[in-house]
Amino acid sequence: MTQDLKKRTIISVLWNALDKVGFQVVAFCVGLVTLRLLTPRDFGLIGALAIFTALANILVESGFTLAMVRRRNNTNAEYFAVFCFNMLLSISFYLLLVFSADSIAAYYNMPELKELAPVLFVSIILNSLGIVQNIVLTIRLEFKKMSIPNLIGAIVSGIVVVVLILQGWGYWALAWQIVLQFGIKSLMLWILSDWKPCEKPDFRIIKELFLFSFSLIASSLMNTFVRYVYNPIIGRNFGEEKLGYYAEAYKFFFLPSSIVSSTLGGVAYPVLSELNREEGRQLLYLRKMVKLMAFAIFPILLGASACFDHLVLLVLTEKWMPIVPYFRLMAVGGIVIPFHSLYLNVITLKGYPKRSFLLELIKNVLLVSPLFFLHDNIEIMLMLFSLCSVLSFCVDVCFLRRVVKYSVGEQFKDIFPYMFLSIVMACMVYSVNFLHLNIVLTLLLQIFVGVFFYLGFNHLLGSKIQQEMFQLLLKKNIKQ
Repeated sequence: MTQDLKKRTIISVLWNALDKVGFQVVAFCVGLVTLRLLTPRDFGLIGALAIFTALANILVESGFTLAMVRRRNNTNAEYFAVFCFNMLLSISFYLLLVFSADSIAAYYNMPELKELAPVLFVSIILNSLGIVQNIVLTIRLEFKKMSIPNLIGAIVSGIVVVVLILQGWGYWALAWQIVLQFGIKSLMLWILSDWKPCEKPDFRIIKELFLFSFSLIASSLMNTFVRYVYNPIIGRNFGEEKLGYYAEAYKFFFLPSSIVSSTLGGVAYPVLSELNREEGRQLLYLRKMVKLMAFAIFPILLGASACFDHLVLLVLTEKWMPIVPYFRLMAVGGIVIPFHSLYLNVITLKGYPKRSFLLELIKNVLLVSPLFFLHDNIEIMLMLFSLCSVLSFCVDVCFLRRVVKYSVGEQFKDIFPYMFLSIVMACMVYSVNFLHLNIVLTLLLQIFVGVFFYLGFNHLLGSKIQQEMFQLLLKKNIKQ
């Protein structure tokens, strides 16, 4: 049983990593092309609608994924009920948002949004079509079947958006990219998944799921609202160009955190849920996940911050240089995002969704507070944003030790070595600037120094996590 779970976990991590990393790599490459071809204003128009799409998708999903994964003994009739309920919600929110398009455009003073909103919001309905398939495949740890639709959707929509931009579609190309990506993903999930609707849905499950998921829905809504609330404030106060700079800086800062969080956290929840009655083994897996996250996220974000100006200038050109200080200010706060998501999932699966809600409430109150400093200085707001993000993680640490036997000292011991090495590594990467080489040589040398120093010192210090990561890549067994 132990070896079987270990094998399934390894395979799931690999496929989930391919899904998240592969999808993000494709999206990143396509994004670089679109950033070079379009203007910050084009991205600002899409960013203005992001908060509405994100909140609607949270409401449509209704927190049922975590609830049904935890429940496990689901019937086909219950899956069909969830599918019907999600479709009804998605269509309702689409109509509501379309009718509100004029008001949204007036708030931003961006008349283009009147015609853009009805097209972009179709993605809400398309996304809801694949939610049940995602639930079924997650329970079965069949991440391979979840990876393929994401990758195909990203590749096809990426090709289409580049073609449309070259034909002069501008921001409309970005809107159609989002719609196609969700549509292709849902279509492929229906093809690859063996779940199909039955004759009669059992709607009694909806009430049961809501009782468990209510606090999760509220937490997700708050979390998503805070993530995107800066968009309408910046867009209204500073215009679509500044919003475009901020929105793209946020994507770059959030990208590594999202990859690490979704790759490891996506596997962690079903595995830790399966071990819910074996506290000793569950704690071992939890600590391993924390170490893996620390090993990955610290060097990526801190190293990228040290050389981000050269990356932007070389890849995106000088017109995007204003995003550099935004990225560096937010990167510190982005480091703790994967840990926050993992800790909340652990607290939820242990049967304390209300505590998860409380932690989300504390975090989001802290993260909204910088808006009071937004009136004339975005940089101050983003600096406070990162400070509040780190402070909220300290609260998470204190809460977690009350749910599982994972003390503050043990958490610090698992995270600190990778944090310290990453800080030293970032300083060495930045010091390459003082050699006054040309931009290409400087960037290449910074990358080499960062990778060589971090991996080299982890090897000298005998990092078991690094050894296991290489074993995974070489398809060897992990020794527990």
